[in-house]
Amino acid sequence: MYFNKAIGVLLTFAVMFLSGCSLLELKIDSQTTPLTQQELNMRVLTREYAQQFFIKVEQAADEVAASYPPEDTLHQSYTLLWKINAHQGLQSAAYQSSPMAGLIETWVFTYQMRDFFESDQGKVLFDSALPLEASEQLVAQIDELAKAILKSSAFSSSQSFVVEFSKANPFVDLSFMRTPAYMAWLEANNISIDEAVTTMGTMPEALGDISDRLSLVSEQTPKLMKWKAQVVALNSTLSGEQLTQTLESLQRTSIALQDFIVNNPEYMENLAAQMAVKLQPLVNDIDAKTGDRLQQLGTERQALEDMVARERVELINMIERERTALSEIVSHERRQFTSEMDQLSQDVVSLAMDKLVELIKSTVIYFVLFILVIFFAPLLLGYALGKRSANKS
Repeated sequence: MYFNKAIGVLLTFAVMFLSGCSLLELKIDSQTTPLTQQELNMRVLTREYAQQFFIKVEQAADEVAASYPPEDTLHQSYTLLWKINAHQGLQSAAYQSSPMAGLIETWVFTYQMRDFFESDQGKVLFDSALPLEASEQLVAQIDELAKAILKSSAFSSSQSFVVEFSKANPFVDLSFMRTPAYMAWLEANNISIDEAVTTMGTMPEALGDISDRLSLVSEQTPKLMKWKAQVVALNSTLSGEQLTQTLESLQRTSIALQDFIVNNPEYMENLAAQMAVKLQPLVNDIDAKTGDRLQQLGTERQALEDMVARERVELINMIERERTALSEIVSHERRQFTSEMDQLSQDVVSLAMDKLVELIKSTVIYFVLFILVIFFAPLLLGYALGKRSANKS
């Protein structure tokens, strides 16, 4: 408090005695380098392309799945795996901290998917040519995007790298195991790692990046969980039709037995004896089959619950990591701001003291001159007048 009052007094003196003089210009800088306009456009356009990619793949996969009967679990599973792995792969590729890394990884992933459906491994999966057509359209879109963002020379060299890298690291199946390409791109362009990422952007830019990631998670996670559950259900060994047939057979047997007992009471004892002998194996078989089916159902249900629990834990951990990163960014900015304000306060005090000392020195000089004028000017004037009078006499 006293320190602030001292600063206020010094500033007041400085303004009073040095009016019209600009003492200092304040400028608070957070010491963070914002992203360039090209980098901002690169990040925004790459993530917009990712949304178009998700929609295109989902529509194409649904159209392919509709061409097969629901009982064709093999091809139905293939279409679901295509959607799941394409979404997850491009999500990790496009949403990078570095805008250039996001563009290169997305570019490579799109080419790898197109090359896969052109290869023999991809052609045998579906009878339709729609997966290849959709992939070629996505390749054309990412080429146009990169050409609009990069300069002509940079675009040509980067496109050559993407083509060569995708050929050297192809997808071998629908798992779409992605090989990171950004480090290889840096090496191909003789760029060191230190120069690759020079800034994370300003605080609003970092907050926007985190917001985009959280929005993506909230949008894509329910779809991915649904598709994974459908894959599990399609490949389950449990047959609902067999269980239904067994229960219907048991119901028909029970009705027939009840009708026989009601309409033939005289044969009750004989029926009970025969039922104990003839129906017991059937009952045992029904119990065994029902127990097996229920056990299988419990196993599949437990597997689904475990998968949902893992996805939930992963989502919570991701949100917690993003929250921790945001907290660290805010703390770092707060420390920088506090340090700058302390330094600024010291500079203000030092400058004000220097100006005050100069003012005091000037005042003392003017005061001495005033004394000299008051005391010695009359003497000099009288001496000059007397000398003049003497000369006239």
